[in-house]
Amino acid sequence: METWRVATLIQTRLGPVTRLGRVPASPIRSVQTRRLAFGHAVRVRRKALGLSQEKLAERAGCDRQSINRVENAAYSPSLDRVFLLADALGVRLAELLADVDEAYAQSEESRRGQTATSR
Repeated sequence: METWRVATLIQTRLGPVTRLGRVPASPIRSVQTRRLAFGHAVRVRRKALGLSQEKLAERAGCDRQSINRVENAAYSPSLDRVFLLADALGVRLAELLADVDEAYAQSEESRRGQTATSR
């Protein structure tokens, strides 16, 4: 799946979040935005493959709840988990992180545009 397309799909779902499940949102806006973008990137790629959360969890060697928490940005996955998710999704780590980076850049551009027009 092309990075710009995934980023567009992700961007349409990013918005202000103050609390995610039991885990408070990161007080650092850029971290929270990237955490949300990562979760959406995983969800978009999982759905593009036609996988359930349970099936992706089997491939990644974790449980369904862990996939749910990643997709909903309820926690920040370890680097090891990120490696396993990329493998389970059949993408290079760089591709998965490029989705996140692109969505973050678009989110920042959008935020700057909204700030400029509100002045």
